[in-house]
Amino acid sequence: MPAPAAVLCRSMPQSPRTVATPFAVSSMITRHRRVSCIRVNIPAFARQTRGKPIEWIMQYDLLSRLKIETAECHTRLENALDLMRLEWPREEYVALLEGFYGYVAPWEHAVATCLPARLRDFFEGRRKASLIASDLALLTGDNNHSNGVTKIEQLPAMDSIGRVFGSMYVMEGSTLGGRFIAPHVATLFGLQSGFGNAYFEAYGLRTGSMWNAFRETASANVPPEQHDEALDAAIATFDGLHGWLGEVRTGWGATA
Repeated sequence: MPAPAAVLCRSMPQSPRTVATPFAVSSMITRHRRVSCIRVNIPAFARQTRGKPIEWIMQYDLLSRLKIETAECHTRLENALDLMRLEWPREEYVALLEGFYGYVAPWEHAVATCLPARLRDFFEGRRKASLIASDLALLTGDNNHSNGVTKIEQLPAMDSIGRVFGSMYVMEGSTLGGRFIAPHVATLFGLQSGFGNAYFEAYGLRTGSMWNAFRETASANVPPEQHDEALDAAIATFDGLHGWLGEVRTGWGATA
């Protein structure tokens, strides 16, 4: 049986992968290291970065790589879940929330365990498992419903600050899409804002500022030599969510 997710703060073996992306960025991963080649339009880059502090430039590099090089697995997960579909039985929505709780609750515990103490307050304000638990309680009429949810046991390795923030990139980034999903499910299921869709609503009107704060904190804390680790963890998180939540959709008879 796999070790409990909360203590998986160890290295993860890399598998060969080639990524072709826009913006003239190419990357190849071998078993030993990643070899990256970035061709920069110097005049354009100079205009964009003129007068910017080095922290802003580092943020541009890390966050741009995460966005570009995870685009394929991001789209794969998005298409598999199809959260904006118009026909969605209520019991399937409840099953989806159970799936999210089964991933998010142990993931949050693992992140809190692996983060350095100086960043734990930053993370505490971003926990969302309790929001899913409240949604499930309202939708099922059982305040303890989340206690019986099956939880994932194998999570991405988070043995470095880069890996932690790479995985957080996926989970925090999901709040951006939640701005569209929250009102959609509220309409479908006759929910009041923040009741039954609290997880997707997440930060509400603070979503933009919370995302910007995450970007700034990631850029300030992830050293350049760990950018590859951040990318590996982000891809592993997308793939892990696809595998875990894909099983939920497969149970509905959908193809994930």
